[in-house]
Amino acid sequence: MSNLEKNNTCGTDCGCGSQVDGYWQDVEKKVLTKKELTQEFDDNAFDSFSVQKTRRNFLKIMGFSVSALPLTGCIKIPVRKALPYLNKQPDTIPGVANWYASTYNRTPILLKTREGRPIKVEGNDKSLTTLGGTCAQDQASVLSLYDSNRLRSAMVDGKAVEWDAFDKALKAALTNTQGEVVVVTPSMFSPSEVALLKEFNGSHIAYDATSSSAQVKANELAFGSRSLTEYNFEAANVVVSFGADFLGTFGNSVANTKQYSRRRSAKHADGMNKHIQVEAVMTMTGSNADYRYTKSLADQKDILLSVLAGVGGTSHNASSENKEVAAQIVKELKANAGKSLLLVGDNDVNAQMIAYKINTLLGNYGSTLWVAKNEGEVLADDTAFEGLVDKMNAGSVGAVFFIGVNPLYTFHNKEKIEKALAKVKTRVSFAMSADETSVACNYIAPRNHPYESWSDTLVSSTEVSFTQPVIQPLFGSRMWAETIMALMGKEGSFYDYIKARWSTKTDWNKALHDGVVAINTSVNTVSDKGVSVESYVSAFKKAKAGNGLNIITYQKYAVGNGEMANNPWLQELPDPITKATWDNYVMVSPSYAKAQGIKSGDVVELASATHKVKLPAIVQPGTEKNTVAVALGYGRSVAGKVGKNLGANAYPFVTYNGSLDYAGSFGSLNKTGEHKGLAQTQTHHSMEGRDIIRETTFAEYVNNPKSGNEVPKPKMVNIYPGHKKDGHQWAMAINLASCTGCSSCIISCNAENNVPVVGRKEIANKRDMHWLRIDRYYKGDENQPEVAHMPMLCQHCDNAPCENVCPVMATVQSSDGLNQQVYNRCVGTRYCANNCPYKVRRFNWFNYDHSDKYERMVLNPDVSVRTRGIMEKCSMCVQRIQEGKLTAKRERRELQDGDIKLACQQSCPAEDGILFGDMNDPNSKISQALADERKYVVLEELNVQPRVNYLTKIRNK
Repeated sequence: MSNLEKNNTCGTDCGCGSQVDGYWQDVEKKVLTKKELTQEFDDNAFDSFSVQKTRRNFLKIMGFSVSALPLTGCIKIPVRKALPYLNKQPDTIPGVANWYASTYNRTPILLKTREGRPIKVEGNDKSLTTLGGTCAQDQASVLSLYDSNRLRSAMVDGKAVEWDAFDKALKAALTNTQGEVVVVTPSMFSPSEVALLKEFNGSHIAYDATSSSAQVKANELAFGSRSLTEYNFEAANVVVSFGADFLGTFGNSVANTKQYSRRRSAKHADGMNKHIQVEAVMTMTGSNADYRYTKSLADQKDILLSVLAGVGGTSHNASSENKEVAAQIVKELKANAGKSLLLVGDNDVNAQMIAYKINTLLGNYGSTLWVAKNEGEVLADDTAFEGLVDKMNAGSVGAVFFIGVNPLYTFHNKEKIEKALAKVKTRVSFAMSADETSVACNYIAPRNHPYESWSDTLVSSTEVSFTQPVIQPLFGSRMWAETIMALMGKEGSFYDYIKARWSTKTDWNKALHDGVVAINTSVNTVSDKGVSVESYVSAFKKAKAGNGLNIITYQKYAVGNGEMANNPWLQELPDPITKATWDNYVMVSPSYAKAQGIKSGDVVELASATHKVKLPAIVQPGTEKNTVAVALGYGRSVAGKVGKNLGANAYPFVTYNGSLDYAGSFGSLNKTGEHKGLAQTQTHHSMEGRDIIRETTFAEYVNNPKSGNEVPKPKMVNIYPGHKKDGHQWAMAINLASCTGCSSCIISCNAENNVPVVGRKEIANKRDMHWLRIDRYYKGDENQPEVAHMPMLCQHCDNAPCENVCPVMATVQSSDGLNQQVYNRCVGTRYCANNCPYKVRRFNWFNYDHSDKYERMVLNPDVSVRTRGIMEKCSMCVQRIQEGKLTAKRERRELQDGDIKLACQQSCPAEDGILFGDMNDPNSKISQALADERKYVVLEELNVQPRVNYLTKIRNK
């Protein structure tokens, strides 16, 4: 037992003062001695004025910040002229939004357009798979539409040409091609696109930079279907995951989160499920587990084989250090046979076959997971792509088409694929923006963004979602499918092609209106072939580990595989675990950091037998002591101004052993003596003894619903008269048991409220502008700590401490209970920020760049773009509140609960993770939440009376 558990303090002399909750402070102070602690930044690093620190200079600075905004009144404001419509579309009304159903990355969505400009993504709640949820990439996708780095025209041998000339030149090249014609795409889930490529005279191979090929191969062996496994987390009483980040980057994270969060409700009819995670590096999924075990890959194999033996498979004896964990997992799985679920994240056929056998022996197939036969998809095949590279090297490939893939960046052996591609005469890239592969191709066909395209997508085996264009192509691109059709001499458009396929199966107009269509009334599962797994178990046991540190490559939740590296919203999104932005880094364990004298920000050289990178280190609790981790998706050499040369490329650490292995490299790590401060939005991990996050266990909650929330009410003294609380009175409730920390709400808030991107340097200077943050706290032993995520935004206090210190009444209370920020009054004193106990106000230090004429198109016209020198914060999406009121007024009815959804609330993939509404309405969801025994407010003893409420976190332990 650690000192923390014995004494209920942080166990160090760091001075954090943690006496009650046990959540501890920063990692370095937890694992390093005082001598090893040094300042992360120089004293002058944050001094943007570069002046001596004297009282006179301080007053000069303050005088400048206070007077800068009023002085702008003397400056002539430029006039922007507006042109009227020549022919206005009948469904376009200035000031009124239009909504269109579409799809992005297998998520059914709704696109909000204003005057023909897509500006916001919402989830489509008609989908029975994602149920209106979205992820951060979905929310940020609208900004990528306006990326000024997108290709402008078709290219032949480096020269821009018209599309007719391009088609003619490429047809001639294909006519004279000697050798195989191969089309390479990512895993494809569009029945119409798959059907079109089947008609094309060429082979079709799917290649994913971050592959699930092993699971597909295992399902082919076990069920005869090359399909991905589908899951029902809500039906599972116990979920066991070996390294599968199913809430983050494994599978359909939006659907997984929706199901998972439903079953994490203490009021679910079947009770709260139990989640056990075994992994080497802390993931977002692991941070939400009831039991999380930090284990090396070798230990994970040992435990997985023991679980197989424990449920009736082959015999295996776990090592002494893993016996207890294996016994616990076996006990839970057997007690919930048929209602349990085991997942393996390793892209290894042997591991996936063992997972299949365990779930089969438990009788889980058909209940918590299944495999369906989907004819309209082609999934990644690592072996096939490796074979293609060999064929290209042998000179037997005459033409290769790359559609939406960038293998010259993502392939593990860059030198090999460069040499192979150089031997192919006709190289065609269908890219949206210039990338490492497109610059090596002699034909470039710029493809449309999904929001400029027609398509259909299998969201699951029972649902298809349609994609429709909501704007004309901005940069002279066209749908890649129409380029293929032109090469085939096929008449009509791809719209005609899709419509012809679906009009006989469904009501076409209704399908486009709703966006989704159910394609089966029941799951089209395939039968288990009863294959023996003995040979796979034997091969799994024989796999040998390398020498040195195990190098794990992984996807960060926001940036992913690097395709969206040029998206500044995603680059600036704090990682849910490390809270770092704008970089990849090497994650090391606290014990390894202590032994080697490494602190966060130290630049280290990580080297395997074939590759090495120099990156800053980050000391990450929950990392296995002999494991280091580095994110993929960085180190782009050909990208836009945001993504180029940011971080280092980790793809060469990936190895191939029948399938792509993202944890197969071993190597060494050495300090370089350099230091590069990380741009983190949170570096303090302690609650300083305050009960900011209240929590309990499911068993205690069942016995006493007030468990964890039985805190004596402080005596309140009011020195001001209270506000009237008649009419609508808005309030919010955040369910800490549902929040996974995914941060989709942050990007949604950025898009809705025109929150500026400030860049790496300003984040490092602690000048981030996000109106909403998600605090992450650790508790317990640093090797496998418990983690808590807490969204924190303006609390909209009834006794707001910011209001009574503002000298110009720039922050005031509205009649419906919102703390309003009046931008044109604010003179930037920052008194309000100093007086805010929640630290949720943001000072606009600069006029952040909005000069890009394309990226300006994403701005929400309902929200002002703030200028330098004022304070800003969460407004509770007041524009949405007003829109809801006006809609009800136009329709001559009362405002109903649910008419108004805030941006953060609407985007949240968790079930009822965020609730908003009128607390004066006794039938509203928010009123029910405020009556819940779990409800509390943060820092209640200050008597600021927040309107944002929290429901205690519950763990099933």
